[in-house]
Amino acid sequence: MLRYVILSILVGAVHPALADGISVSQSLSLSSIPFEDSVLFEIELRWAGPQSTYLFGRSLNPVMEGLMVRGFSSSISSSVSDSVEITTKLYRYVLRPTSSGLGRIEAVVIDYVGWPDSLPGQLATEPMMLTIADPLPPPEEGAWYSVYLIGAVLAALGSSLGALLLRRMRNRKPAEPVKTTAELFLDDLALLKQEAGNDLKKFQTGLYRILAEFLERRYSLRAEGLSEGQLTDKLNKSDLSEEARARIVGWFVRAGRDKYSPVTAGPGETIRLEAEIRALFEKL
Repeated sequence: MLRYVILSILVGAVHPALADGISVSQSLSLSSIPFEDSVLFEIELRWAGPQSTYLFGRSLNPVMEGLMVRGFSSSISSSVSDSVEITTKLYRYVLRPTSSGLGRIEAVVIDYVGWPDSLPGQLATEPMMLTIADPLPPPEEGAWYSVYLIGAVLAALGSSLGALLLRRMRNRKPAEPVKTTAELFLDDLALLKQEAGNDLKKFQTGLYRILAEFLERRYSLRAEGLSEGQLTDKLNKSDLSEEARARIVGWFVRAGRDKYSPVTAGPGETIRLEAEIRALFEKL
């Protein structure tokens, strides 16, 4: 039987309905694997309330030693327990070894913004480790029986892991393909539009966050705290056109101002702004 390693952390009041808290748990499908095998790493967030209660970045980018990400997917769902809506957000990573010995997954920091107060918060997982066996030796020249033996072992291991993944991921979305930074931003923008609706202040709060994440992912640029002039200077050497730089800087500066100030908006302002931003990023 496969052995699971699971850790969990709860922030807020602790009771069955999770009424005052948000929890984070993590799991590894195996505690030790062959070098030629894979392992499933999951991070699960749970809270009482609708999906719009918290805003999160799309990906968590875990730091690892001896392992690499070969597949990633995420999902969010809600259910009702004892008349309380419970929301679950799940991040899934398929990991492959890069070296034998002790594989390590460092603590993952999860930033979020609570709504409607726009208060930032932070959770962190615990580091996790697993044992990775040495690679199988290559077959000697002419020793075809070794090839058959290794093939049989790998087939058996693959069958076991496949059965595990099938049980764990049945009725779930398949791993998402690798996307560009612009495509990741557009996914975040679509989710933000759905969560914010016509609430311009909520939209601007989320826009500030996802624009900052885009600039850091694409240009390794930490934009938070920079003035309009400083941000413009740093983007002058980027591959963005002059028009794109000016518009992105303008949206970022306005969003940073609106998230801490009263905001009034005319009918359709949030929809118009989202469409304008989407049109530019679809061309990047």
